[in-house]
Amino acid sequence: MELDAIAKLIIILLVSFSPITEVRGGIPLAVGWFTNNITMLGMGVFIAVLGNLMIAPFVLYLLKYIDMFVRNSKKMPKHVKSLYIKILDYVQKRGRKFEKYEIPALAIFVAIPLPATGAWTASLIAFLLGMNKKKALIAIELGVLGASAIVFTATYAGFIILKRIFGL
Repeated sequence: MELDAIAKLIIILLVSFSPITEVRGGIPLAVGWFTNNITMLGMGVFIAVLGNLMIAPFVLYLLKYIDMFVRNSKKMPKHVKSLYIKILDYVQKRGRKFEKYEIPALAIFVAIPLPATGAWTASLIAFLLGMNKKKALIAIELGVLGASAIVFTATYAGFIILKRIFGL
C-alpha cells in the first residue's frame, strides 16, 4: 500500500473520530478518494465506521472520570459542584419518564446523519440521563451503523449520478 493511501486512511479515521464530522465526513472522504478502487473504498469505509464506533466507549469512559473528578475534587468550588449535581439529578429525574424508549430513541438519534446527532452527543446524553453504559453503548453503536449505511448509500449514489450527468 502506498504512503499516500495510508495517509488518506489515517485522515479518514481522524475525521470519523472527531466531533461534528464523524462518519458524515469520513465516508464521503473515502468515497471521494477511493471511488475508482473498490478494495481501497471498502477499507476507507471500514476505517470511517471503525473510527466512529470508537467514540462511544471513549467518551462514556472519559465522562465517568470527569464526573468522579467533579464530585470528589477538593479544588472544585463548592457552588460549581453543587450546581453540577443539581443539573444531573434534574435531568436524570426527568429522563426516567422515557426509560422504556431510551435505547431505540438513542439509536435513531445517532442514525439520523444530521449535525450534532452523532456518537459524541449521544454519549453525553446517555451520561446525563444516567443510562446503563452497556445499553447506551449498544444503542449508540447501532445508530452509528445505521448512519454509516445512510451516508454511504447517499454519497456513493450521489457520485454515480454526478459521473453520469457530467461524464466524469
